[in-house]
Amino acid sequence: MKLFENVTREKLDEFRGKMNKYGVNVPDGDDVEIKAPLGVRVQATYDENAQTLTLRIVEKPVYVPESQIWSIVETGMAS
Repeated sequence: MKLFENVTREKLDEFRGKMNKYGVNVPDGDDVEIKAPLGVRVQATYDENAQTLTLRIVEKPVYVPESQIWSIVETGMAS
């Protein structure tokens, strides 16, 4: 699980756009399941009042390391 702090609505929208470039569609909403290529599924929960985004890997193939998933996520969250 990863917790990102100081995430404004604007930053969340930027994250959605960046993830789209990786072929990952982050659905609209504050509590969504992200379905990524290779069967990766991530639960995303955004709390606008606390300005936090919590991501949890729900499912992934054994040959895809968690570190690779988090690396892509962190690139998307970078300013």
